[in-house]
Amino acid sequence: MKVIGSVAKTTYYLKKFRVTPPYWRLKYIIKCQSTEIELSKWLKYAEIKRNQPIAIIAREQSAGFGQNSREWLSPRGGIWMSAAYPIFSKEFSTNTFGLSLSIKLCEMLYKENIKVNLKWPNDIFLDKKKLIGFLPRVITRGRETIYLRIGIGMNILNKTPSEGISLSEVLKTSNICEYLWTAKIIEALQDSIHCNKKKEFVIKTANKYLNKSILPKGYSPHEWKIKDIDSNGNLRIYSQSKVEILKRF
Repeated sequence: MKVIGSVAKTTYYLKKFRVTPPYWRLKYIIKCQSTEIELSKWLKYAEIKRNQPIAIIAREQSAGFGQNSREWLSPRGGIWMSAAYPIFSKEFSTNTFGLSLSIKLCEMLYKENIKVNLKWPNDIFLDKKKLIGFLPRVITRGRETIYLRIGIGMNILNKTPSEGISLSEVLKTSNICEYLWTAKIIEALQDSIHCNKKKEFVIKTANKYLNKSILPKGYSPHEWKIKDIDSNGNLRIYSQSKVEILKRF
C-alpha cells in the first residue's frame, strides 16, 4: 500500500489499529506559535460536528504553553498536538477525564515495556523525568458537555531540558516513527473517553500509576507526602496530622 503525506501516514496506522469511528479529521503544520491557537482558529470558522473529532499536529511550536500558561518547549522532533473531541452529553464525567487519559497513556507505554508513572494531575514521567504532558479542557453549554479540548506534547526525537526525557533516549534508538506514535496517542485519547464512565476503575488505576515522590509545586518533600487520588480525582497530601486536598485546576 502506498501511503503519501503526513495525514495519510497517521491515518494508515489508525486503520491498522482498527480504531473505531468516529473518524478523525487531521491537519499537519510545519511550524506555528501554538497548536492551541491554531485549533481555536479552526473551531471559530468550522463548528465542531457531532461525529468528527479534529486534531492539529505541528512539527514545531514557537510559543507553546501548558498548565498555568507555563512555557511548553516544543522543538522539532516531538509530537505537539491539540485536539477537539465532540461529546454532546449531560452524562460525561469531567472529574475523571484527565485521569482516564493519564491511565490510557500509561497503558500505551507499558505495552512497549516502558514503565512510566503519573505525576498528578497531567504529566507522564519515567522515573523523575517528563515524557508526556497534556492539558485537558471541557467546553460546556449549561449542564451539557459539548466537546473536549486536549493539548498534548510527547518528547520523541527532540532534545529535552534536564527535567525531561525523550522516547529515543528511553529506547536507545532514533529509528522511531512519529506517525505511528501520533496514532497511538489518538487511540489512547479515544479509549480514555470510552472508559470515562467507569469512575471506580479510573480512580483505582490512576492510583496504581501515581508517582508519590514528586509533590506539586510549592510543597516541600521534607514536610509533605502524597497519600492518594480521592474519589473526585483530587490529590490528597498529608503532613503529620494535617491533610490537604488539592483540586486539579
